[in-house]
Amino acid sequence: ASISSQEVDEDGSVKVGAHEDTVPLLERILLLSTGSSVVASPRASKNQDLLSGIYQSVQAYTTTEVPTLQRELREYSDKKVKVDMLEGMNGAKLGYSQVLFTTDENLIIPEKRDILSSFCDTTFKGWGMAIRDHEMAAKCVQEAREQLGLNEEENDHWVDKGKSFEYMVQSVGLCCDHVKETFQADRYGTIASERWNDATEWLLQGGDLANGEKVKVAKDFGLNASVWKPSSQLLPGNELARTRLEEAKQSAIEFELTYGRKPSLAVITLGELGRYTEGDRRLQIYSNNENSWFDKVSVGESHGFDVKEINLSEATTQAELESLLYSLQNENGVDGIQLMWPLPSH
Repeated sequence: ASISSQEVDEDGSVKVGAHEDTVPLLERILLLSTGSSVVASPRASKNQDLLSGIYQSVQAYTTTEVPTLQRELREYSDKKVKVDMLEGMNGAKLGYSQVLFTTDENLIIPEKRDILSSFCDTTFKGWGMAIRDHEMAAKCVQEAREQLGLNEEENDHWVDKGKSFEYMVQSVGLCCDHVKETFQADRYGTIASERWNDATEWLLQGGDLANGEKVKVAKDFGLNASVWKPSSQLLPGNELARTRLEEAKQSAIEFELTYGRKPSLAVITLGELGRYTEGDRRLQIYSNNENSWFDKVSVGESHGFDVKEINLSEATTQAELESLLYSLQNENGVDGIQLMWPLPSH
């Protein structure tokens, strides 16, 4: 995270504050120019360190520290929080940030395995409840924070140390947006083995053994896919969509480097489409604005495309529609046209 309009050093170099244990990782992802650096920074004060100019950018969680920064900057019209996602940056594949760790013993002994399976099942159901009712989930989080004494933590990650209910509802909603991307079959919070393996392979790229040989990692290294897995008869739609969007984003980056502008898409809709009537509800339960069919403008913005929606009256004539299509075809900066179906009967 960084702040727009924030001054940088005279030589253009930047200093990025990161968690001590992730400095090498961020150095690898960011590919900073000479003079710039990633440095270990105190976790408890990184928001204030960014605001005060000690760092020009900091490693931040989009679910807590970013919304806290946004609130801090509300009174400044010329300052906005800029977020650059590390996933996908310069080819980075980071996989999952929060996973459940256990021992081999708990996977082998039936009684312990049953406990683990029950815990996973309860977690899946809990995410489903949180996604459908952010306020209920926020109340549970605040109760847990109080019981564990987390409200007394001395850090600047949370608004009012997490006691602001409005902020907590927002934070829970942002967490749910990430979890919805893991939806498989009827479960939230699952791990897709392909994504896990891609991340493991990327993280170990360039790793060498003492004898100079490259590190070789077995499939599903560190992952047990048997405690729960979706039916082989079900298509993992969310995971397929995620990989296609990553490919599209990379194509958009290459396009902009070549042509000096983002690729663009014009989306034309005539009248009200019946399948859109439940769009808001589907966004709430299954997806988020950055990945959904129901918010093409936000999806485009998140993946490097300029998307322009053109909503026409159902009474639009065929001649008027054809005229618009021809004008868009000849308009500079429009690379694609999507005409939404069905069209009016006339």
